[in-house]
Parts: sequence; structure tokens; C-alpha cells
Amino acid sequence: MSEVGAVDPTTGRPGKEYPILWWTTWFWRHQFEGRVVDFCGLPYTCRMTHDRSVYKDTSTVIFHASMFELDTKDTPPLEDAVLPKKAWIVITEEAPKDFQQDPRWTNVFTHLWSYHLTADFVQTYFTGGRAPYSYLWSIMKKPAFTIEEKNQRRREGLAPVAWIASNCKSLNHRQYYVKQLQKFIDVDVYGKCLKNKEWPKNPDGTELDTYEVVAPYKFYLAIENSNCDDYVTEKLERPFALGVVPIVDGPKDYSPFIPTRNSVIKEDDFASPAHLARYLHKLDNDDAAYMRHLSFKYPNSTDAKTWEHLSPKLREVYDTGDGADDWGNDSRGSECKICKFTHDLAEGFTKLDPKHRLPIDRTCQIDKWGKTSWALDFWSSYILLALAVLSLLVTLVNRRARGALLRYAGVMISRVQNIRGSHVDEVKEPFIPRS
Repeated sequence: MSEVGAVDPTTGRPGKEYPILWWTTWFWRHQFEGRVVDFCGLPYTCRMTHDRSVYKDTSTVIFHASMFELDTKDTPPLEDAVLPKKAWIVITEEAPKDFQQDPRWTNVFTHLWSYHLTADFVQTYFTGGRAPYSYLWSIMKKPAFTIEEKNQRRREGLAPVAWIASNCKSLNHRQYYVKQLQKFIDVDVYGKCLKNKEWPKNPDGTELDTYEVVAPYKFYLAIENSNCDDYVTEKLERPFALGVVPIVDGPKDYSPFIPTRNSVIKEDDFASPAHLARYLHKLDNDDAAYMRHLSFKYPNSTDAKTWEHLSPKLREVYDTGDGADDWGNDSRGSECKICKFTHDLAEGFTKLDPKHRLPIDRTCQIDKWGKTSWALDFWSSYILLALAVLSLLVTLVNRRARGALLRYAGVMISRVQNIRGSHVDEVKEPFIPRS
């Protein structure tokens, strides 16, 4: 590492520079090569590199979870992490995959860099502080459309609800819920999953950006692809910034991420998509009730921003200050914390604990919507189509076999209908959020 000395005339940065090694790529790219961490208000800096030749000189090694394979020869000496001689930090921005539930895998690493609020280095999807484009700034931003303008767009044929999704292979099968919801209320869907709406374009043929697409809607499906503690992505910031009411499904506890309890509508607060749709219709026809979900944006009669009315948990996580030495739970803040940690290890100010390992994340609710009757409903049309094609093929060969196949198809359809009926019979009354 660089030695202490005068300010480098080429960089203007004082003190030592400590190397931080990225052992893996970031999705096959040397994303962090040469990145200098010099924005932390520290009397030293850190330089990130993918050059493995610096391994012997660094006290900190970073591994991208999606790019790391334990059972290969492409790893540093395992004893360096076991003893431990170096900090092995694994970073992940995604919900845990199956291999991350394996103790053989998690026991390799000494520290976790993650969205999880209990991680050693916390990096949520949102920027801390109150500066422009921070998460709190987005939450308090003036809505893009007034309620009168939204009502006018509704009269022009815009659906009350929007969803943008490209992943139809989510772990929780959220698409089943959306498909069922569409039976009871109009949902404009953009993207590759359940698309029923083409992406809007400007008069010159260029596409609108995502914020422009979402802005005129009353509700937005900010539903995650996995249900795990603290896993809340940029899907939530988008509607907050625009003054669109988010409909959410993700972790059980949203309190660290929302300004008030009434600022979101949770799918789990309703017995079924039909009950949720009923509540959305009510809000769509009652401006005062709808605006109560956006009341956090209007805490007083002036335009002056105030923060005291926001959730204490939200402020604890994100109201972190905007100075160089105010390290939030975001990318810059986590890099600063890792830089200081690297310095403290190198200088002997802190020691590695051999017992400090990654906990296995058992908070995820796998296949949340895949075990409902809605899943059968989602696939029933495909099943019937397949049976029809098979029936046609069999007809060409054997009329008797065709009759047996049709009887079997009738039994299968009856079973699907019975399951749907039993599900409806079990529906409880919905929880209606307090105004």
C-alpha cells in the first residue's frame, strides 16, 4: 500500500492508500477497477481493483455472490478466511439463492455486504440523507399529477393501476396474483411479463422514461420478486417520488422503508385479489379517501419541507446527513465503512473474529403465490390448449382414445373448478387500512 506522505500533486489526496481486492467480477465486468474511495472525510483513501496480484497486500477481499463458486480452484487459500488472516466480504443485492442457504458456503465468508439491515455493511437500494434525489427527498417530492389530472386521465381510458415487470419467473410467482387481480380491476402492464400495453412514445418516436409512464396512474404495483426481510428495491421509490400510491408485497415489515403506515397498500392486508380490487375501486371513486394515502406529502399548509412526521424507523435508516463523514446505508456509505474497516485491519486497530460468519437467511417465504388456486387458474388455459391439441392428434389415430381423453379433460376441469370454489368459500373479510 502507499505510504504516508505529502499530498499527491496528481490526485490531491492525502495519506495512505489501501488496496481493496475484488476477487470476482461484477456480472463478468471489471466494474470497480481503479475506483478510488476518497469521499469519506478520512485522512486516507482506498483503491479498488480486480488485479489479483495485490492479494498479498490487502486485508480485505470482496466476492460477488452471483459470481462466486465454492467448489472450484478459482478461490484464494481458504485458510486465509478460516483462521482468519483476511476479511472475506461477500456482496449481494439479490434475495438469497439456494446455495446461499448452505452452511458450507456461508461459513467461508467473514462479513456480509448487503441490502439486509442486519448486514455488516448495509447497502439498501435507496440513497440516505436529505439531498436532492435521496430517498427522503423522493418521498417528500411534490406529486407529478394532481388528483384532478389523474381523474381526467381515467376518463380518457387510463387504467387505475400500472405494473412494469420483465421477470415472469419470480420466486414468489407474483404474476399469479396480478393475473387474478386483473379479473376485478383494470391493470396496465408494461414489460415482458403479462404485457397488455405497449410502451408509450413521444411524438418524435422516442420512448418515455419509466417515471413518465408511471406518473399519471393512481396506483402502482411495487411488488418484489421475492419475499425476504428487508428486500425492498427501487420499485418502491418510483411511485413515492411521483405521488402514486404503491401497492406492495415483499418483506413482512415495511416500516423501515415507508413514511407512514397509510402510505402504502399491502396485498397481505386483503383476503384475496378480489378484495384488494374492491378497495382500489373505492379509492378510485373517492378523492378524499385516495388522498389520505398521500397525506405524508402535505404535512402542513406551506410548501416548506418537514421531516418530523415521517416514520421514526424510516428516519433511523435514511436520515443520515449529507456530509462527507455522514455514511448512510447506501453504496457510498458502505464503501466508506469498508474503506475504514480495511484501514483498521491493516493498521492493527481491529482484529478479525474467527467465529464471525454469515448467518443463513431463513426469512424468505418461498413460492408465496404459487400454491394458491390462482396458480391453477393461471395455467388452466394452457392446460386446456394442450389437451385440445393432444385430442386432435389422438383423433387422427383412434376415436376411442379420443373419447377417453375428453372424459379425462372433463375431470381435470371439474377439479380446477372445485378448488377455485373451495378457495372462495374460505375467504375472510379483508383488513381495510385506517384513514
